[in-house]
Parts: sequence; C-alpha cells; structure tokens
Amino acid sequence: MNIACYFCVAVGLSYNLAGADPLDLIFPYHYKGNIDKVKFNEPSGLVFHPARETIFAVGDGGDLCEIRTDGTVVKNVHHSEADYEGITCDPATGLLYVAVEGKEQILELDPEDFSLRRTFQLNRVVAGKAVLKEGGQGIEGIAFVPDAEHPEGGVFYVVNQGIKLAAEEDLSAVCEVVLPLRSSSEGATVSIQRYFEPGFIDVSGLHYDANNDVLILIGDAVNGIFYARRSGELLAGHALPGDNQEGITVDAEGNLYIAQDSGGIIKYLKRK
Repeated sequence: MNIACYFCVAVGLSYNLAGADPLDLIFPYHYKGNIDKVKFNEPSGLVFHPARETIFAVGDGGDLCEIRTDGTVVKNVHHSEADYEGITCDPATGLLYVAVEGKEQILELDPEDFSLRRTFQLNRVVAGKAVLKEGGQGIEGIAFVPDAEHPEGGVFYVVNQGIKLAAEEDLSAVCEVVLPLRSSSEGATVSIQRYFEPGFIDVSGLHYDANNDVLILIGDAVNGIFYARRSGELLAGHALPGDNQEGITVDAEGNLYIAQDSGGIIKYLKRK
C-alpha cells in the first residue's frame, strides 16, 4: 500500500486515487495566498478559535494578533518581550494558551484583551533526561486535545525543536503535558507525562485534528507536513510549500493556514 492510500485508511479519509490530481499526493490543498494584512512580525504560531471564528497568531517578539479568516485584522498588540512560539485554545472555555520558548512556559490568556490569567512552568526533565534542555532549541509548538471525560478537560502536546536525532538530551520530541485547568485557579510547575520522537528533526509547528484524532506536525528543515497518532505512530506526510514554516491551524471548513517565520500567513483551500 502506498503512503497516500495508507494515510487515507489510517485517518478515515475517502480518496479516489484513480481520478486524483497528482498534486493531491504532494499537497492536498489549493494555494489561496498570503492573508497577512498587517505585516505581522515573525509569525510563529496559529490557532483557529471555534467560538470566535477567528485566527490568533503569535510572534517571536511577544506579539499577538487576532484576524478573520480573510486576513482582516481584529486586534494586533505587542504583548511581551518573551519569545512566543505557539498558541492553542481550550474550546470549552475559549481561553488561549501560548508557548514561550526559552522559559518553557505556557501562558493562559483571555482572548478578549490578551490579559494574563495563569502561568504554567514545564519541568524540563523526564526520568533524569533533559527532554527540554535548558539553553536548547525549546518549545516550538503547542496543541490542546479536549476531552470532556478528562478531569482537567483535556491534555496538551508541545514540541521541542531538537536538531539531532541521536541527541541524548534536547530531543526532537512531542511531549504530553497535563495542566491543572479545572482543579486549580493558580499556575503551577507541571511535568511531562510522556513523549515520543517522530523521527525527524526541527519540528516547528503542531495542530490537533479532532475529526481524525491525529496530530499534524510541521518539519521545517525538510519542508514537510506529517500526520501522527497521539501514541507516536507516524501515519503519513506530504511536501509542504513555503519556507520557515512555524505555525499551523485549520479552520471549520478544513482550510489550512501556515505561519512563516520569515513573514506571511499563508492560506490554503481544502481541495474538494
């Protein structure tokens, strides 16, 4: 079975390869264009907010932006001097969660005014091994996986941008983290519950596909987009157009958005 067929079976998609456009096998989206109307500074993370039907973006210089899916600006602010590398949201509460590189923190923010509610510090070490090594590449992406039956409402996944597959520390890894979202009103230091290594370096972006229960990863160095089970099983991948791809999200209609650290928020339309 070729990789395209395997991907379709694995994530439950239907695909008629006999009548497919060959480009679908490389990248199953149509290029729409750069929708960034404010020249957002070094966009590095994106999330589609289902309740607001807008997209939130973060930048390396601590910038935050909310835009509509056509790129129209809702608000754009310089929020902090920290290095914001990823953003996600909890659909049950609407709150935003921003990954801070270097400090290895997750900030809980109000989407209305970007006010800080809580700060969570990640423990870098798992079983004596520094998965998130101090001074290393650091967190580059974050995604929330909602679960109504989980006591905290779900779990988070963060990616460490390791650049050596054989590294004993500072791994190229996807880490599962549980934050006390429901059990406490305060911030906390939290541990990595488990992690897996996807098998490629420079993981720079992360999105959770709830329809298929699949993590979608960006590999910046290889210009690729990859699909993995939360267990760590890699399902498939495609070539990813562009350069310095660091953020990824998908809207309610299945359209894809990619943030390029070198500039631009690129929209791709889902192929029908």
